[in-house]
Amino acid sequence: MKIAFLTTRLEKPSYRFRVGQFLPFLEQHGVACAPFIIPPVGLARVRLFLGLRGYDAVFLQKKMLGPFDRLILRRAARRIVYDVDDAVMFGEHDRSGAPRRLRMRRFRAMARMSDLVLAGNDTLRQAAAAHAARVFCFPTVVDTDQYRPEARVPRTPPVIGWSGSRSTNAYLNAVLPALDRLAGRVPFTLRVVSDTPAGIDLARHGNVRAEFSRWSAATERDDFRGFDIGLMPLPDTPWARGKCALKALVYMACGVPAVCSPVGVVSTIITNGRNGFLAASGGEWEGALERLLRDAALRREVSARGRETVEERYSLAAHAPRLLAILRDLCGEDTP
Repeated sequence: MKIAFLTTRLEKPSYRFRVGQFLPFLEQHGVACAPFIIPPVGLARVRLFLGLRGYDAVFLQKKMLGPFDRLILRRAARRIVYDVDDAVMFGEHDRSGAPRRLRMRRFRAMARMSDLVLAGNDTLRQAAAAHAARVFCFPTVVDTDQYRPEARVPRTPPVIGWSGSRSTNAYLNAVLPALDRLAGRVPFTLRVVSDTPAGIDLARHGNVRAEFSRWSAATERDDFRGFDIGLMPLPDTPWARGKCALKALVYMACGVPAVCSPVGVVSTIITNGRNGFLAASGGEWEGALERLLRDAALRREVSARGRETVEERYSLAAHAPRLLAILRDLCGEDTP
């Protein structure tokens, strides 16, 4: 079985966690995997699509193609798997609740042309099921052998951490007022890991002792393990409701108790106060963080349960055989 995997960037998290980390397992079980970067536009893209005729299936990660590209790819590919882990029918800053017309048209067309849609959560599964013949809910998962807890040395003060990127930095601003108030009662350091500090409004919250670390794939695991508490604030928007809670899952896999906005799928992953915390208001953020900062034993208990949740339900080990079975079934191969 030969599968071509198409993406726009090999380093982006959606590719690394929904495709890249699966490839060694698939290859060990007889699947010839070929990753390709989709050219921006033009003849190079057409050549790439036409060159996919020899593959049993084409696995397209999230990209919404225009009509001409869809036509070429559909004619060239024997089978198409469309993998989606974001609410791509919305813009990232849409708050109206109504999908953008062009985005929705393209999403419908992508779902209809595909032989199978893999949706990262039930919100996305329901959106695709209205247009696709075959849809599976396939969560974003974490390699728990790579992302695992470290032997913790007590840090004074504890580190509250957040990891993101230029496009999500503004999400952190929602919890800065709570952190500013909390800093007057309990000592902590806020550590921000991103490609840039731009867009984070720390200047207005002078009580918060903050430090910045530039994100790197080489140091990502150590960055996460260097947190004592992990933050995942999200706005309650259509875009955010479609997210797959990757940040929370990585915190949990690394043995870091997560405090998250109850937006989207994370509300089904975290049981409040048991394997993490959910916080909708400033007061809830303050309360959850203060409990964790003051009680190291609670941090250990919550982190242990979080790790257990990921191992059982959201690990690469649990889902790689499932992806292999899905692809074999799609391509008409019998399981050995």
